[in-house]
Amino acid sequence: MLHPNDKSWLNDSPDTTELQSMAKQTPARAKEQTTPFFPTQAYLGYPKDYEKEPALKKRRRDYAEFSRKLRAILAPLLVNRYALHEDMLVLTSEGFSGQGVDVDCVAVTRFGVFVITHVPVVGIISSSQTANEMIVLSESGAAHTFPCPLWRAAPAVHFLSALLSDLQCPVQAIAIATHEACAIELGVPTAIFKLHELSQFLRQSYDRYSAVNWSFFDVNEINARLRKGCQSWDHAVKQAERDARRS
Repeated sequence: MLHPNDKSWLNDSPDTTELQSMAKQTPARAKEQTTPFFPTQAYLGYPKDYEKEPALKKRRRDYAEFSRKLRAILAPLLVNRYALHEDMLVLTSEGFSGQGVDVDCVAVTRFGVFVITHVPVVGIISSSQTANEMIVLSESGAAHTFPCPLWRAAPAVHFLSALLSDLQCPVQAIAIATHEACAIELGVPTAIFKLHELSQFLRQSYDRYSAVNWSFFDVNEINARLRKGCQSWDHAVKQAERDARRS
C-alpha cells in the first residue's frame, strides 16, 4: 500500500526498470509505454535473484498484501476453482530494448481471464478530458493525472487473447482500488472499482458468460497454456549475460 503522499504510482507508465535490471548486465532497457504496440512476448513472475533488487522486494511485499485480499474474495466465491499468476511483463519483438507493460497479476477462472491492476491511491478518482488519462483529487484538493489502468493493461489483454484464441476464452482488464479513503466517481469505466465490489463484478461476469455458453474452461489447462506461452526469466537472464559479454 502506498502512503497517501506517495505519488510514485502516478507515473506516466508502469515501472519496469527493476525487472529489466534482473536481465542484465546489458545496456538494453525496456522503454516506457508511450504509444500502443504489438505485444509478442511475456514473462510471468520474477527472476530467481529478485531479492537483490530492493524495489522488487517491496513490490512483492505489496503484492502479497493485495493478493491476500483478492483470495479472501475469490476463494469462497469460486470454490477455489481459480488461479492467480503474480506479475506479467509484456514486451514487443524488440524485447527489453523496446516498450514494456507490467501488470500486477492475472486471474484465471472457469468463465474467463482477468488482467488485474492494483490502484493504491487515496482520493477521488474521476475521468479526464484527455484520452487514456484519469484524475485523482487528494484530500488537500490537489489534482493529479495518471494513465488509465485499463489502457495500460491493453497490451497484456491483447497478448493473452491471442494466446487463448483457440479456446475462445474472454480476457478482460480490470483495476481494483483497495484503500478505504478512495472514491470513484460516475463516468469512470465500470471495470475500475473498489475491492468490495469485486464479488458483484465476478457474479455479473459469470452470469453473462453462462447465459450464452454451456461449458466452462479448465483452469488447469489455461494455467498450462500461460506457463508455456510466456518466456523463461532464467533464459532471459542468461541471454542478457551473453549479450553483455559480447558488447
